[in-house]
Amino acid sequence: MVGTHILLALTQQGQRVRALKRKGSSVVETEKTFRYYSQRADELLSRIEWTEGDVMDIFSLEEALKDVIHVYHAAAMVSFDPKERDAILKINMEGTANLVNVSMDYGVKKFCHISSVAALGKTIDLQNINEDTWWKNDPSNSWYAISKYNAEREVWRASEEGMNVVIVNPSVIVGAGDVSRSSNAIFGMAKKGFSWYTKGSGGFVDAQDVADACIKLMESEIVNERFVLSSENMSYRDFANEILKLFGNKPVSRQLSSFSLGLLWRMEKFIANLSGRSPRITKESAAAASEIASYNGKRITERIGFTYKPIRQSLQEVVGYYR
Repeated sequence: MVGTHILLALTQQGQRVRALKRKGSSVVETEKTFRYYSQRADELLSRIEWTEGDVMDIFSLEEALKDVIHVYHAAAMVSFDPKERDAILKINMEGTANLVNVSMDYGVKKFCHISSVAALGKTIDLQNINEDTWWKNDPSNSWYAISKYNAEREVWRASEEGMNVVIVNPSVIVGAGDVSRSSNAIFGMAKKGFSWYTKGSGGFVDAQDVADACIKLMESEIVNERFVLSSENMSYRDFANEILKLFGNKPVSRQLSSFSLGLLWRMEKFIANLSGRSPRITKESAAAASEIASYNGKRITERIGFTYKPIRQSLQEVVGYYR
């Protein structure tokens, strides 16, 4: 989803972009997103040079990075399934190391790494998490968070070795994309309607804002810094109700307690083990759903005059896409 919106923003500027995709992966969602946001979709899509490869395949990265001066690294695996723990660590950490190393070898002038607020760790009370929040080893850190933190270490290593880098740490990203993937799943559920919610809260940011922030940082003189990207903090109840209202469905009415969530993830684990499918809720995702956290994304607005889109406007646009 982030990669698609970066491609859209760059091509709207008239840029030609080489985009890496895995063998057999589909670009249908990318094309649909372009057509939703632009009447010149075919013209913009023609500015993309697709090349097959994988962050785990160094030879494909060498081919992709010939004559490239700027790299936007949006490739990552997002999962809270314990069975995919090794894959998450390998792809997010080693894949980033591979891309960083080849970028340095090929003389890339600037490297933008799309990380996550998960890589910042947590304050004691989970409030006002920002660029100055330092990672602390803690049993409550998810393996996804650990993988993103270690991916960042590879990018900082590159900065120490002379490559100009910027890192962005988005909160929950709201944007057009595949409703079976990551944070977009709530739109698929809200279209049908649901009645439950969790007590948690967190930060949200528009996918177009993430793309615009990345590009503005890459075009600026700013190097070797990170920026939290978060437009607003909302409770998950209010967030869900806003989407349900836009789909014309009833608001949520039942709060899932920590005890109920504990039962759910255990039941899901049992059923998933029997059926062989991935669990829809895990111990890590259940814990995250109950966390009351807030994020401060103001630094970028102060440094480059960046302005966030209101989340309610984002939701209106995204619900229009899913309709």
